[in-house]
Amino acid sequence: MAKAKGTDRRAEYYWSQVKKHGSKYPEFNWPSVEMLLNLVYTYDIVSGHMANKTSPYGITKAGFSVLMILSRNQHKACKQNEISELLLVSRANITGLVDSLVRLGLVERTNDPHDRRVNMVRILAQGEKLLEDLLPGYYKHIHHICSVFTAEEKKVLNHLLTRLRNRTDEIKV
Repeated sequence: MAKAKGTDRRAEYYWSQVKKHGSKYPEFNWPSVEMLLNLVYTYDIVSGHMANKTSPYGITKAGFSVLMILSRNQHKACKQNEISELLLVSRANITGLVDSLVRLGLVERTNDPHDRRVNMVRILAQGEKLLEDLLPGYYKHIHHICSVFTAEEKKVLNHLLTRLRNRTDEIKV
């Protein structure tokens, strides 16, 4: 693996130390560990880039994910627990996340009229406006990052990642 740019020392560390340490264990399989490290490391780098696209708008990656889920719901309110199940980021503190979006005037939260224990969340016009302003540059950035791959390579990578994700679902913990 090529040496990481700037001050990011993770690549050097993982590719030298993990392989050396792991070789003490007969179950250690470097190609498998290397692949997963590459996957996690790449996710972290790309995720950081994408967070840099949302932060000027005053929202986190998680807040952005909530707004995207709500915007695709055709202005209907969503149950807060359903939003947490759909998040592509940690859902450990959905209440605090929604609270911050409410404070920013991007969403509103109400009680479900049929069950007061259930919180309903709906995107507001200001949240929709934020997405309209943010998304063109966001999608352009995604395309730029992924332009390193051909359309066929993207298809293959998507297929491989789906297989990996499905395999983890098959394995009993």
